[in-house]
Amino acid sequence: MQFGCALCTKSSSSFLCAAASRRPRLHSFGCMHGLLNYPLHLRTKNRTIQKKRSLIHFDRRQMLVLRDQLRAHRRPAWLRATIAIACGSVHLYASAQSEASPAVPAAESVTPKSIESISVTAQRRREPAREVPLTAEVLKGEDMERGGYQSLSDLAALLPGMNHNQSGGGTGGSQITMRGISTGSQVGATVGMYVDDVPFGSSSAYAGGGSSSLDLGLFDLASVESLRGPQGTLYGAGAMGGLIKYVAVEPDPSAFSGQVTAEASGVHGGKAGHVMRGMLNAPLSDGVAGLRATVYQRSDGGFIRDVNRSGRLVDGSKTDGARVALLLTPSKDVTVRLTALTQNQERDGASTQDMDIATGRPLYGALTKRLMLSEPSEVRNDLVSAALKVDLKWATLDAITGWQRTSSAGRVDTSALYVPLLAPQGIVNSAYGMDYGFSNRKFTQEVRLTSPRSRQFEWLGGFFYTDETGSKTQHLSPFNAFAQPTNPILADAKFPSTFRETAIFGTGTYYITPDADVTMGVRHSRNSQRLDQQFSGIFAPKPQPASQSSEGVTTWLLTGRWRPAEHQAIYVRAASGYRPGGPLPLIVNPLTGAPLTNSSFKSDSLWSYELGWKGDVIPGRLSTEVALYQIDWKDMQVFTSSAGFSGIGNAGRARSRGLEWTMRAAPIDSLRLATSLSVIDAKLVDDSPDLGGRAGDRLPNTARVSAAVQADYNFSVSGYPAYFGATLRYTGDRLNSFKSSPGIPQYRLPAYTAIDLRGGVQVGKVNVGLFVRNLTNRRGQTAADTTLSTAGGPARVNLITPRTIGLQFSMDFS
Repeated sequence: MQFGCALCTKSSSSFLCAAASRRPRLHSFGCMHGLLNYPLHLRTKNRTIQKKRSLIHFDRRQMLVLRDQLRAHRRPAWLRATIAIACGSVHLYASAQSEASPAVPAAESVTPKSIESISVTAQRRREPAREVPLTAEVLKGEDMERGGYQSLSDLAALLPGMNHNQSGGGTGGSQITMRGISTGSQVGATVGMYVDDVPFGSSSAYAGGGSSSLDLGLFDLASVESLRGPQGTLYGAGAMGGLIKYVAVEPDPSAFSGQVTAEASGVHGGKAGHVMRGMLNAPLSDGVAGLRATVYQRSDGGFIRDVNRSGRLVDGSKTDGARVALLLTPSKDVTVRLTALTQNQERDGASTQDMDIATGRPLYGALTKRLMLSEPSEVRNDLVSAALKVDLKWATLDAITGWQRTSSAGRVDTSALYVPLLAPQGIVNSAYGMDYGFSNRKFTQEVRLTSPRSRQFEWLGGFFYTDETGSKTQHLSPFNAFAQPTNPILADAKFPSTFRETAIFGTGTYYITPDADVTMGVRHSRNSQRLDQQFSGIFAPKPQPASQSSEGVTTWLLTGRWRPAEHQAIYVRAASGYRPGGPLPLIVNPLTGAPLTNSSFKSDSLWSYELGWKGDVIPGRLSTEVALYQIDWKDMQVFTSSAGFSGIGNAGRARSRGLEWTMRAAPIDSLRLATSLSVIDAKLVDDSPDLGGRAGDRLPNTARVSAAVQADYNFSVSGYPAYFGATLRYTGDRLNSFKSSPGIPQYRLPAYTAIDLRGGVQVGKVNVGLFVRNLTNRRGQTAADTTLSTAGGPARVNLITPRTIGLQFSMDFS
């Protein structure tokens, strides 16, 4: 049998005896630590069979406990006591006692096992979250399904300090921001999106990258990871404010299983919705190959009514999706995972209410709007990926290939803007609509080598390549009284684009002592872009030449980490991030041929400085994390106006300072408590005429204070396992833009609080659950689009879904 040390990963031919007493005994050692790594593997005839957890009582979490105990014994007793008191540890007596008594074996550790260990892949290695020198949060897929959380907006609501802006586009327009890194209307994404190890979405400003955050159905996911702060060194362009990673459940090649789920829900004042899902896991070759397939459909009836259509609901939606994964382990050193997913979202319109921009009150009554035209939208996402992992002994090779196709199309009713604007010019029509579209084809390839675990020096190095072909279209047309398009076409614009990028990156971690280490990382990227432009219509300029741009950008990472006591870690982190610049539509003077606009805009960048502490206050019962940060942002990308044409440019500087705090507790074995708090002070440092802001103004769409409190209690009903939980969410007030914004008048979004409940019982292989979202039926406002208000139109304000009651039913097959 081959075993590895939990500290240094050295292999040894050791024999483990797990007797009934659960006292593991090592009969030989392959290294000075003599600690077994988990999981264990039995090698027979070139096949690797992973041992069941129930057969091995010496798990990895216990290894980490024993490792911390061994480290503690290297220190003098007086030093251990001093550090424990300084760090607020309440287990001083146990530590002092262990100096005079034999060490307790890991399998018999007196540490409570109530708080579940959380692992993340933030540093491209799977490791405990408490070992990662940054703020990382993990939401388990099972917990999200229990609470009826099924979308990106639900995800953002559970994570204080994260904002999801859907203003003006329904499923066709959404933006995610973290830590206040937002200018309101975003040029490009500031939060990266990953599906497993594949980056998703466009890096270009012309293929929907800034307005189409991936809203993947939260079904059959192992977890969703949220990484705060810039992640540019390991994850590349766009991850300036942070990163969201969807982690799917991997196929199990050792057992057959399946599940069917049905859910029905009703919305106060709206129409009923439903969810249907099926999952099948099938071993194709025992321990060698497994297949997992998931299909799902989600339908929401909507709750916003159109007063022009006799109060008909106009924001219903339907999401259909499927995911198939094949896992192959031909040998103990080689793993191949093939994945394909597809998802299609259709929405009748955005869940926005028409509000008076001055008073903040509904114009036509609660949950209503007035439309001259319908506003349907559709978003389709397809992804195929292949991930190869090879254990080379001296390093692990990962090669990840991805191909994706995204498209979105929809219509925005712009009548409130253009009817009063064009009537004085003699252009009179009943309505005007802007049809928009984005499409992108993206190929990515990443290859990286990762060193084995070591307490001396660890390293990672890799290469990344992406090739994108995208397009953006806009079509402005008048409509008659029957909502049919008429002539003349006012404007028709197409912007085909390409984006190519290559990058090399690497990190190195040096352990100064077993309890202190420093990490340095660097990534150098070079991209080249091309933008063509095609115009027609009475408002269109004459044909213009194509434009191109190229640039190279380097991002850096530096962290220091010190473990002053058992289950304690203090870290400092400095990291940079960026968004690529790009070409601009080139407008020239028809008489002189001189350019009237810039030919390109620059990348913007930021530096983040963070100080944090993570630790167990009461091991197994109470853990907490706190982080303080400052982000300095320069050359912010903003929308501009030049020579009568809109474009993209660079503004000055901004700064965001904040605090993030989380706590997890298990007062008793059956009760789990969790709290999260985010405090953000994000402001402009320089005046910006393009944004309409002055130095000291708040950055848009960022709450100064947001928080969440969660409690879950497990119990039994007539011998059947059951659960009950509640979540309280608070979001402070926000502003959608700057006070003097030239095209987006400012609107204040008030603070709101929402309460969610969930409960259920498991009877054999049948699970029945009930959830209530927004128990008190608050009218929380999440985002506002005020572009129509420049001509006296309403503010179109997104609302949280009114009180929703849902019933879930699922059955497992195995």
